[in-house]
Amino acid sequence: MAFTLSLLAAVLMSSVVSGSSSTQDPVVVHDPTVAKVVSFAIDSHNRMCNCASAFKVVDIMSDSAELYPPTWVKYTLKLRVAETNCRNDGKVSLEDCSLKTNAQTMICSFVVLAVPGENTVPSRLLSDHCV
Repeated sequence: MAFTLSLLAAVLMSSVVSGSSSTQDPVVVHDPTVAKVVSFAIDSHNRMCNCASAFKVVDIMSDSAELYPPTWVKYTLKLRVAETNCRNDGKVSLEDCSLKTNAQTMICSFVVLAVPGENTVPSRLLSDHCV
């Protein structure tokens, strides 16, 4: 029963829609769980992308969470991402990357599975679609 309540609380805490930010300011995420999921999604995208430059999140357009049996939480994200000056070599720290002048931007939809709890760990990217 306690696990179910903890799981429900984690989902409810994560279902808050995050605010937006301008493309020059860092994205501020008030929910640390959503921050982990967003970071996991963009890092996964950059690893799978054959892009010369890494992309970083400039706006969280929407995020939601729902229970995904038996013990997962499924996060659905809609993010605006932009091209950075950093090479996409798998070793990049996006916090240190500035956006390119006239950076290419895309709207990306991600679906991420995570194990809930005090230290939620995103572990599976189910969907990655950018336009």
